[in-house]
Amino acid sequence: MKLLTPRAAFLLAAAAVSPGAAQDRPLVVIDPGHGGDEVGVVAGDLIEKDLIVPVSLAIGAEFAAAGYDVVFTRTTDVAVAWDDRRARADSAGAVALFMLHAMQSDDPADAGAEVYFDESNEASSALARAVARELEGLGSRVLVDPRPWPFLKSGTARTAMIELAHLTNPEERARMLDPAFHHQLGRALVAALERVR
Repeated sequence: MKLLTPRAAFLLAAAAVSPGAAQDRPLVVIDPGHGGDEVGVVAGDLIEKDLIVPVSLAIGAEFAAAGYDVVFTRTTDVAVAWDDRRARADSAGAVALFMLHAMQSDDPADAGAEVYFDESNEASSALARAVARELEGLGSRVLVDPRPWPFLKSGTARTAMIELAHLTNPEERARMLDPAFHHQLGRALVAALERVR
């Protein structure tokens, strides 16, 4: 897969955000996982921190097309502290924070997505269930799993951390390399958020 240059990533990210957006457009924050020295999953020649940026940009474009303003925690290969990822959504008054990742397994037959959330937050719990339903509609098996991690906790922004696929599964790897599938993921996440807003 040809990865985006930092300039191309920036231009795509800027295109996903309407420059003259009205104040009443809801805002979502999209957090492409890892970056910098934190590479994430390495599956053959695929590196999670690189793959997840174009996936995130396509998802952001679908949110923009649906009438949302979009902020990314990163669009290039930089490290972002967990607290800063969380703070970006809370300080901006985001209606949702989507933290995007991918997985690996020693068994190439392992497949599916996982959605993590703060079970003490009713809005985040509802978003996690809605995300799972939409991803299942794309053919994924989905585990919805509460986690006690501080970066999932917010009093203002619904938050879901989504492990989108197993990069070590041949079928899921192929889907994650398909730009059309990136946009399908985006439409699925838009539909999930629309269910709970």
